[in-house]
Amino acid sequence: MNSKSLYIYLFLFFTLVSCNQKSENDIESKDNFSVVIEGIFGKNDKLQIYFLTEDKDWNDENSVIVPVYASSEMQKFEVQLPDKITPINIRVDVGENKTQSNITIKNISILYKTKIINGDNNNFTEFFYPNEFIAWDPDYFGYKLNKKDNSYDPFFMGNDLLIGELEQIKEQPNE
Repeated sequence: MNSKSLYIYLFLFFTLVSCNQKSENDIESKDNFSVVIEGIFGKNDKLQIYFLTEDKDWNDENSVIVPVYASSEMQKFEVQLPDKITPINIRVDVGENKTQSNITIKNISILYKTKIINGDNNNFTEFFYPNEFIAWDPDYFGYKLNKKDNSYDPFFMGNDLLIGELEQIKEQPNE
């Protein structure tokens, strides 16, 4: 192999390698909101993320359903809300399976472009509150899901702090 060929191969190699790398400062920016949930679910179930908008009430049309497969390991779900949806509040339904008795939730965070409402390491309790079907179980160190009067609809509802954070994100100029 002559030196001219070697230089050509080296040039092509470095060109391809450098084109394939992203800068450390590059942050992936998405144009739609997403909700990240991390938890342990002992039985197969579904997560349903509802988003409230200015012109709609809470309903199934304004929701995204994600299947959950039983695992004793922490699972991470990133649920994309539809494009061009700007939620004013978010509700996370943590199951339909009435035999699901306990769950562990570590994180509920909201992402939009480069912004994050960080609910990791149980900080989500600052932004969401459980309804009457969910109770903290100190023996399990997680949440106990309960039936009440033959009803079962456990969810975490966004509170006023979350509504304020979503409003701030909406008011900030696009990046």
